[in-house]
Amino acid sequence: MSNPETGFKWRSQPTFVVVTAGATLSLNDFLTFPVMTGDNGGGAFLLLYILFLFVLGFPLMMAELMLGKLSTSDPASCFKTLAEQYKAAVYWKLVGLSSMLAAFLIIATLSVVAGWAFAYFIKSMLGVFDGVTIEVANVLFDEFLLDGERMALWHTLFVILLVTICAQPIRLGLQGITLLLLPLMVFLLASCLILGFYSSEFGNSIRYLLYADFSVIDSQTPILAMQRAFYTLVLAVGVMMAFGRYLPDGVSIGYSAGLVIAIDLLFSIITGLTINALILSAGHQPGLDNQFAFRILPVVFSTFESGEIFASMFFLLLTLAALTTTVALMESPLCYLQRKFQVSRLKASSLLGVGVWLFGIGVILAHSLWYGKGFTIALFFGDEAIRLVNNAGFHDVLIFISNFLIQPFVALFICLFVAWVIPREVSFRELALARTYWFEIWNYLIRYITPVLLLIVILASLGII
Repeated sequence: MSNPETGFKWRSQPTFVVVTAGATLSLNDFLTFPVMTGDNGGGAFLLLYILFLFVLGFPLMMAELMLGKLSTSDPASCFKTLAEQYKAAVYWKLVGLSSMLAAFLIIATLSVVAGWAFAYFIKSMLGVFDGVTIEVANVLFDEFLLDGERMALWHTLFVILLVTICAQPIRLGLQGITLLLLPLMVFLLASCLILGFYSSEFGNSIRYLLYADFSVIDSQTPILAMQRAFYTLVLAVGVMMAFGRYLPDGVSIGYSAGLVIAIDLLFSIITGLTINALILSAGHQPGLDNQFAFRILPVVFSTFESGEIFASMFFLLLTLAALTTTVALMESPLCYLQRKFQVSRLKASSLLGVGVWLFGIGVILAHSLWYGKGFTIALFFGDEAIRLVNNAGFHDVLIFISNFLIQPFVALFICLFVAWVIPREVSFRELALARTYWFEIWNYLIRYITPVLLLIVILASLGII
């Protein structure tokens, strides 16, 4: 069975930018970025973050988009075909396979957290959190986490929604749903921003997030900014390669990548200002924890008039952010299954959905039935051992394998492949940058600077530095 999406191309450059930006707007933009920035020097951290976005994220995104444009298939086939074409080892295809494995594991963990957001969206609409205190909100969330059946229900509903969208042709599914949801996300965020703007602590939120406090900068701050710049752009998980595959002729890869990064950065800053203002105005301090939003924000919104409306809008925003990201992450493994087993998009989506659901159930059990039981992963050097994961739950193990182990290594090998296997003249032709010196800058970054930064990310992820 042939792939029905072979002839698909993005409708236009703006469409491509919007869909790609939707993929990068992840839950971490809401759950960790506002506090990570404020606690690490505010504007000082932002400056480092922006620097690494453009010397690490930008050249790598361009490289992945270029590989996708050069190929006509999924990441595994892309590396295999290009390696054969340019007389490199066939083992390069393992890079593509690894990127899709990371994408699959990330979807499994995200789908569970998305289920939390979906549940809290409905509960907020029903007024469950009206007038709750911090203690009550914490008890409610703890009870929710320990109730595996309830979590499984919301996880299942999200996976069904995800599979339903991905089973559609790209024009209706990935492209259509993102073009529909991203403006809605902007509207929801703008509404919450208005609430934050009229709160008593918006000025303090600006100072907390944007004021440059260099006194708190230490040796770990640049590494943290580097990691954040890498992970925010869904790199090395097949997304950009899949999106590059559908690029129409005449679209500037460099200009488009720059726009995507700018949109993601602007979205993150606005989100940070909004969430921090609301939390501070309710007399609380922001916390760096992906459960923080579910433990504190229901209380925060309940302090405002018509707070249940804004709470439901915010948790809907979280759900949509998870949806646009997971739909994008599904594309590469979905195309791989279509090609490998010659099945329809519906069957490939269903197979992936079953796998995501099963791994998600493991994550749910880690919070409920398996709570307190963990795994340990260690590297042994003679009599000494470095514990990479120490008595961690199934959820944390999946995150470690996908985000901290596979992703940065795949990114490093992508850099090496593009810099040293793909001929320079091919890269120059495909990128088609407006000025030759722009290409020379990109080429220097992808050969020397970006790989070194990725090595630092790897060492930090493994706990070595």
